[in-house]
Amino acid sequence: MPNVGGVEGTSSDDLYTGKGYAEANPGWHDEDSSFKAAKIAEIVRANNITCQKIVDVGCGRGGVLNALLQHDIFRDSTAVGYDIAPYAIELAKQREKDNLRFRCGVLQADESYDLLLCIDVFEHVDDYMGFLRKLRGHSKYYVFHIPLDINISGLLRGEHLKRRKEVGHLHYFDQATALATLRDTGFKIIDARYTRTTDVLQIHPEWRTTTAMLGNAGRRILRTIAGEGLSVRLLGGASLMVLAS
Repeated sequence: MPNVGGVEGTSSDDLYTGKGYAEANPGWHDEDSSFKAAKIAEIVRANNITCQKIVDVGCGRGGVLNALLQHDIFRDSTAVGYDIAPYAIELAKQREKDNLRFRCGVLQADESYDLLLCIDVFEHVDDYMGFLRKLRGHSKYYVFHIPLDINISGLLRGEHLKRRKEVGHLHYFDQATALATLRDTGFKIIDARYTRTTDVLQIHPEWRTTTAMLGNAGRRILRTIAGEGLSVRLLGGASLMVLAS
């Protein structure tokens, strides 16, 4: 979900502030919002965290925040979403209500929250480690969702370069490098868990091509035999949800 936002001092990319990306992806990948919101609620609930004030850095059309506030543990929360893309924020503002606001721009230096979301964002940012360091200090807790583009099958098929061309990924991660990146930029990992492509396919039947279904069948078999970690390293098909402080 290429929702690129930033904090003060982070460079923006014309791909997102101009019309190019919006014309190629008019839905701004909003269709996965409910799925991602459910996974965020799941990891927060599992760790007994209370969040009154939430910010989504790189919120896109605001679908994740809108869906998140419908979960019982967030019904008393207030939320704000930031994105540098005027097109996305114009659509997000249609979702505004008393406890939900959206702003076109970047997180300001004096803002502080209970929970900061960075959902499929920093792989799009040129200086991704500088970007992450600037997020530090703005919240008590952080949730990151990170695509895992590095796997043996994907590398052999050049899938990481396809992701670069189609959705603007500039950096590529596996579980180990994703967690190392967060630790190297000052975050303490509380919990980390996979979110699977097979789960998303259940939400979007139109994506169930023969190739996708065969690939996911292979992942399920390998996961059963060898465990999820090895399956993801070999065949991909997952992203990583991380709760940090």
